[in-house]
Amino acid sequence: MNVVKEIFLSENKYFDDSSSKNMNMMEIEFYTLIGMACLYGGFLALIVVNETEANLSAKGARISIAPVHKLKVLLISLLVALTIQFIETSILIAYLYFILGVNFGGNLGYVCLLSLFGCLAGTSLGLLVGVSSKKSDGIKTGILLAITMVCSFLSGMMGVSMKYIVQKNAPIIAKINPVNMITDGFYSLYYYNTMDRFYSNIIGLTLFSTVMIVISYIFIRRKRYDSI
Repeated sequence: MNVVKEIFLSENKYFDDSSSKNMNMMEIEFYTLIGMACLYGGFLALIVVNETEANLSAKGARISIAPVHKLKVLLISLLVALTIQFIETSILIAYLYFILGVNFGGNLGYVCLLSLFGCLAGTSLGLLVGVSSKKSDGIKTGILLAITMVCSFLSGMMGVSMKYIVQKNAPIIAKINPVNMITDGFYSLYYYNTMDRFYSNIIGLTLFSTVMIVISYIFIRRKRYDSI
């Protein structure tokens, strides 16, 4: 554990050890668990895609011929999935905080804010997987599950040291990994007195979600059906 701490603090461009708090690596595993839960919102987005695509369901066929802009349908559907996933993630956070006593730095408002943007990243990722692939539902689910588990693994869920190995050897992966951004945001709330790192992760999750949504919209615009 001390080796992990040394690796963690040696990357002074990434973290500034401005806190006197003792480092509890178990906290990071719980933070990664929340990050993984946020990305599970992508499975709700897959359901949304199945319900709105004309070639996948009768409801999708009706939606495709309705006089409603595709972007509006996309955003409303994403909002529904996001709301459901955020409620579920909030229940998880409440359990970790009140029952298991996981420390989030004493500010649940910021914890919920970060979780909200994490859920947005998860649902937007699922949306992209859903609209970009013509494979079956089972294959899409497998693809999304694989992405989620890889992101969680690289963020330290199966071993905290992995998070810092990635940061040291492939920092670009850490910067684009949504689970890592969520974990890092929780860590910054717990250990640091400033909010700079927290907001940088919020911005990172926002950019990630925006890119996913824009690409998804491009795929949806290009879809045409000979018959419904």
